[in-house]
Amino acid sequence: MTRAMTETWPAVGRLPANPFATRHTRPGAVPPLDGRGEPLDVAALADRCLTLPAAALEGPHGHGKTTTLVALVDHLATRGVPVDLVRLRTAGDGRRTLAAVLRGEPGAVVCIDGWERISRLAAVVIRLAARWRRVRLVVTTHRPAGMPVVLRCSTSAGLLAAIVARLPDHGGRIADADVVAAFARHGGDLRESLYDLYDRFEQQIR
Repeated sequence: MTRAMTETWPAVGRLPANPFATRHTRPGAVPPLDGRGEPLDVAALADRCLTLPAAALEGPHGHGKTTTLVALVDHLATRGVPVDLVRLRTAGDGRRTLAAVLRGEPGAVVCIDGWERISRLAAVVIRLAARWRRVRLVVTTHRPAGMPVVLRCSTSAGLLAAIVARLPDHGGRIADADVVAAFARHGGDLRESLYDLYDRFEQQIR
């Protein structure tokens, strides 16, 4: 049974809804937490970013970079800061990023998710354009990007447990040991760990 099938199943009342479905775990659905599972101070992070022409959120896959970036975008918008979010999927998306920078007004912030996907040449052009337009950049990256790192994203089993606690009730079908085991199996990748717990929940209700 696929995730898409089981996510629609509760509508006909046959199975309980899976609290690990992507609608509950996608970036923006859960507030950003630090590596210990405590609420992240997004306002302080925003203040730091606004003092720099370019800044990076750095960390491996599934360590909360996108979740943090989405929260940062929302926070900046509430403060009246012009902000744009660009999610990169391929190297060719560099053109979309450059367009976002060129249409930004002075003082705007362009947030770029997946900076490592941009070619070196495109990265140089985008940074020069941002300097010319007086637009700030905030990027997520898996590796050093030549920008000050304002947050190194880390994870822990405690962080995963804190996320699980913020999801809809799983009815006792997921034990603490399941959370610890999922975290260990996926080397700290929260995204894959949550997929793992999704499958574990499905096994329990069947």
